[in-house]
Amino acid sequence: MNHYITLKAGKERKKHYENFPVATLLYPKKIREAVIIFYQFARIGDDIADEGIYSKKQRLKNLKIYQQNLNKIQKNNLNVDLLFVDIYKIVNQYQIPINLLQKFIDAFKQDIINNRYNNFDELINYSNKAAAPAGNIVLRLFRKDTKQNIIYSNSICHAFALIGISQDFYEDILKDRLYIPKSEMKKFNLKMSDIRDKKFNTNWLLFKESWLNRIELILLKGLPLLSNTKGRLRLQIKIMISAAHLLISRMKKKECDLFNNPPKLSKIDWLVLFCRCILTK
Repeated sequence: MNHYITLKAGKERKKHYENFPVATLLYPKKIREAVIIFYQFARIGDDIADEGIYSKKQRLKNLKIYQQNLNKIQKNNLNVDLLFVDIYKIVNQYQIPINLLQKFIDAFKQDIINNRYNNFDELINYSNKAAAPAGNIVLRLFRKDTKQNIIYSNSICHAFALIGISQDFYEDILKDRLYIPKSEMKKFNLKMSDIRDKKFNTNWLLFKESWLNRIELILLKGLPLLSNTKGRLRLQIKIMISAAHLLISRMKKKECDLFNNPPKLSKIDWLVLFCRCILTK
């Protein structure tokens, strides 16, 4: 068995705040169980990439073991960790392309070896690996993965990823990781030291306005996905988009300091969003 996964299972698992719940009760049971398996795959891989007590070399080594597991199931070799046995079953049942899982691993590796981005396009390319596959997998589970739906889903996932990045500017800089592109840093005359010192000054306010407007436009490009889906899937997408809009609106408030008090969604927020989405068309 993968020694790293075994090690993690023997310890208390890290607690992670999640903007967008992945194992919603809205999904039919079989699909919900499949989503949970894929979430575990992504969560453990992300933990490997972010495990600060290990060197880059050791994290890449642990990630290589993860990659070997994926390579084996692609060749119908089930001499793998139990998590990958479950993944193998789901991948075959729903005909999910392995390359979607490979993109996640590529993103985990990128998080280890690349801590800066030159421009926004590079950041979106990263999001295409780190976030978009999740939406593609869910669409596949519901048999709604048309080319157009995937395009819409990718936009929504990009927006989700950028919102998460916006909440973690300070946490990421502690790992010497900065997702804000160098071009944006230069344009708004931003300093990494401001993040470390938690100084959310006027330049950062101007950047925040531009940054959030861009995220909002990306999110809007994905809205047609609502018209192309129905039932539980449509309701889940509706709730997720509403959650994204709520977070963006809270971030846009002048008093919102993304270094000291980035907004989070509470259980009450989710309950209110659920009720609103149920009651509106």
